[in-house]
Amino acid sequence: MFDTTASILTTKPFSQTPKIDLPEIKNPWQALSYKGLENLLKEYNNGFAATKHVMPFPREVFQVDKDFQEGDIFQRALILDTLLDFNPELQNQLNIIIDAEADYLFNARRKTGIGGWAYFPDLRELPPDADDLAQVMQVLLRAGYSKTAIPYFEEALNVLLNDQANTDNGWESWIIPKNNQTEEQQLQTIWVNKAWGTGSDIEVVANLVYALILFDSERFAAVVERGISFLLNSHKNHYCWESTWYYGEYYGTYVSLRVICAANGPESTIEGAVVFLENSRQPNGSWAEREESSPLQTALALLALSIGKKHLGLTINEQWLQSSLNYLQQTCDENGNWPASPFIRMPMGRPSGFVHTILTYESATITSNYVAKTCHHLYQNHINKI
Repeated sequence: MFDTTASILTTKPFSQTPKIDLPEIKNPWQALSYKGLENLLKEYNNGFAATKHVMPFPREVFQVDKDFQEGDIFQRALILDTLLDFNPELQNQLNIIIDAEADYLFNARRKTGIGGWAYFPDLRELPPDADDLAQVMQVLLRAGYSKTAIPYFEEALNVLLNDQANTDNGWESWIIPKNNQTEEQQLQTIWVNKAWGTGSDIEVVANLVYALILFDSERFAAVVERGISFLLNSHKNHYCWESTWYYGEYYGTYVSLRVICAANGPESTIEGAVVFLENSRQPNGSWAEREESSPLQTALALLALSIGKKHLGLTINEQWLQSSLNYLQQTCDENGNWPASPFIRMPMGRPSGFVHTILTYESATITSNYVAKTCHHLYQNHINKI
C-alpha cells in the first residue's frame, strides 16, 4: 500500500521557493516518484552538498590553487532533467528552481578557449567534454533557453564534430581543437594522452546524438545517422551497451536505447534490448551490477525498458512489475532515502592500455534522481492510473 496523503514539498535557500502542492496520488509508482522528487528538493535546499564529486589533484602535479577539485555540473544537469519531467503536472511550480539551475549551468561554463563545460570546471588540465556539453544542451533546450544558450553550443560543437570525428563513426569525448591550440589546450592534450585516454565512448556518443536531435534534428541529420550507425555497431549482438565512464550495463543501455528510439532506429535492435533487459532482471525484481543488486541499477534498467516498450507500443505487465516496485520500496529507508551506489567510474591508466585503478563517484541523490525519473516515466506511460 502507499500513502495517498503525500507531504507538501518545500524549497527555500536559493530562491525562497514557495510550497509545492502535489497532485492526487493515484498509484504506488507515482507515490515513489514523488518520494524521489522530495529528496531532490531537499538536496537543492542543502546546496547540493551531497551531490558534489570531490577528488584530489595535488598542486605538485597540477596547475591548481587547491589540492581538491569539486564538480557537480553533470549531476545538477541530470537532476534538472528530472525536474523538467515533473514540472508540467505540477503546473510549473518548479519554474523558480529550474530557472536558478539553468542560471547555474550558464555560469559554470568555461570562459576560455572554446568554452563548453568540463566535469571539474577549475582543473585546467581537464578539457571541456562532449558528455557535459550534451547534458547541459538537453536541459537548457528543454527549459526553453534555446535563444540564449545556442551561441554557447556552437563553437564547441564545431570543434567536436569536425576535429574530433573518429573512423568508427563516433567522436572523441574531449573537445580540443587539433590546430592552433592555446597554451591551455596544449596542456589538456598532454593530459588526455597521459591520463584521461582517447577513443569513442559509447555512452557519450549516445548522449551527444540525443542532444543534437533535441537541438535541430534536420540540421544534424547526417551527424545523427552517423552516431546511430556507431551505436548499432557497438552492442556486439548482446543488445546492451557498455560504458567507459559509468558502472554497470544499464546506464549505457538506457542512453543508447533512448536515442535509437528518438531517431526511429531499427525495431529489431530495440526489441533485442528489451529482451535483454527483461531477461537480466533478478528473481527479486532488481537489476544488478556484478551480481550485487542496487536501486540505481534497477532504476536505470527499468527506465530503459520503459522507453523501449513505449516506442514499440507495448505495455509492461503490472503484475510483472510488482516485484520491482517491492524492491524499490524495501530499499528506501525510514527517512525516504535510497542508498548511494557506484555511478561514475574513472579508469586510471587508460592511455597505456593498463587500467591500474578505478576511481568511483556515488551519491544517494543520484539514486533518488533516477528512481524519481524512472517511476515517473512508468506511471506516465505504462501504469493504469484509474
